[in-house]
Amino acid sequence: MSELNADFIFKNIFKIVTAISIILAFAFILTPFLIPLLLGGILAMAFSPFVAFFMNRGWSRRLSVIVLSLGIFILGMTPVTIILMRGTKIVTHFLNEESLLIIKHKIQDKVDALLANFADIYDIDLSDAHDKFDSLVGTIGKWGLDLFSNFLSQIPNVAMLSFITILSFYFFLIDEVRIRKWFDRYFNFTNGNGDRFISLIKASCNEIFFSNVLTGFIQASVVATGAFFSHTGDVFIVFFCTFFLSFIPVIGAGPVAFAVAALAFIDGRVGAGIAMSVVGVIAGIVDNLIRPYLTSRGEVKVPVYVSFLSIIGGVIVIGLPGLFLGPLLASLTYGALPIIIDEFFQKEGPEAPNDQPGIL
Repeated sequence: MSELNADFIFKNIFKIVTAISIILAFAFILTPFLIPLLLGGILAMAFSPFVAFFMNRGWSRRLSVIVLSLGIFILGMTPVTIILMRGTKIVTHFLNEESLLIIKHKIQDKVDALLANFADIYDIDLSDAHDKFDSLVGTIGKWGLDLFSNFLSQIPNVAMLSFITILSFYFFLIDEVRIRKWFDRYFNFTNGNGDRFISLIKASCNEIFFSNVLTGFIQASVVATGAFFSHTGDVFIVFFCTFFLSFIPVIGAGPVAFAVAALAFIDGRVGAGIAMSVVGVIAGIVDNLIRPYLTSRGEVKVPVYVSFLSIIGGVIVIGLPGLFLGPLLASLTYGALPIIIDEFFQKEGPEAPNDQPGIL
């Protein structure tokens, strides 16, 4: 038997090497787009039930996918457009000379009073304290400018990767049946395990995507409500900025709430500033407790602490996409691995190949 295997490998060695080389070269070319492709796949899995819903109502697959793709594009572009339009107006107002001078004088007066109190209490050299504060302000200003410059430089890349994600989402759903046939052919699951495997992945993607969106919506609503009642900041910009930043674990919505609180303190409204600081703490609690809880309550029962670690670890290792990929890997570890193991330790009995074509 071993001689037959050796002879087979010898006769096909160049075919095998060529196939492996082609696969590796193609994978290398797609490396820059790996994350958008994965995110597009997660979105396709999450929205696959909606395609089935529309098709059951008599829609064609192509029309269903086009409607979903346009819907996601519009939902993504609408808040960005609102932020750009309203943000440009607000920034233009504050960047005029009078506004800058007013803000500078307000901050300077409060800092001078605060430093004078500390100088009297702790016997501190006032001029030295002023020099250190000016140095701190310069450092923070430089850091903020560098951060803003880096953000602007990343906009083209983010736009391109977002486009590739939507494109991947579209083609994954269009070719859903073909992908499922490819899966059945090469994975060759038996006893219905293929259907279980695909069902689990679809459910996990659906739960992870919508749990993150729901968490972001809750956080944005909390912070925007606080900004509305404290009469600080633009409610729409606060809501959408909080929603987008909520996808960054640990940091989350806190910076927006605390920035609004800082604006209130600068304006001399201490009560509003304290209220927004409390709102920032509440939003942080929502981010770090509700998100892991929701992602652990899906079809696969992942422990809450494992879900939390998968979110943080995913973001540390691969950045923002880890917010989705981390919990997905945890869900696959707890749900998909048992299905694969079941293929190797099946109970004795006739095999039932998973050869029925279905949707991915």
